[in-house]
Amino acid sequence: MKIEDITNIIETRRSHFAKEFNGSIAPKSLIENLINNANWAPSHKLTMPWHFIVFEGNSMQILTTKILEIQTSKNPELSAEKISKIKNIPQKVSHIIAICLKPSFNVPLWEEYCSIGAAVQNMYLTLNTQNDFGGYWTTGNATNTQEMKNYLGLEETHEHLGFFFIGGINQKRTLAHRNAVSVEWK
Repeated sequence: MKIEDITNIIETRRSHFAKEFNGSIAPKSLIENLINNANWAPSHKLTMPWHFIVFEGNSMQILTTKILEIQTSKNPELSAEKISKIKNIPQKVSHIIAICLKPSFNVPLWEEYCSIGAAVQNMYLTLNTQNDFGGYWTTGNATNTQEMKNYLGLEETHEHLGFFFIGGINQKRTLAHRNAVSVEWK
């Protein structure tokens, strides 16, 4: 692989939102590849602080019901539009992966966060090789609430860092704008 190839993969990586998903189901092998590639993210002292919980099929309906329960308990005035959006997630999304942090306490916590960010980027880059599937890391949907942590079976020291939605897409977006890199050479 040439440097131009990896640059192209990085520069064309995009988030695809749930509203763009068409309901197609990703093959299990793709989900397994996403998780395997996430596992190769840099991790100081190989703490590998990530923990993934994969929801598919009916478990997504149960999850979104829980999200809706948590959201409406915290905000009884939740709009009908938001309620509908949450209820429709299972019809649009192929898989939902809960992204969780199980800190090792062997390295600074910020290093563990960086590792998880790199792990999710590996999932994104893997998805970028697929023409018909995309993903989106959402930090909404009751992320890291005590109720969601309980539902996911996380311990008190663990954190829920959001959900990675995976879904079929009809058209992959590749164009984007980035400002110049902020860099200082000394």
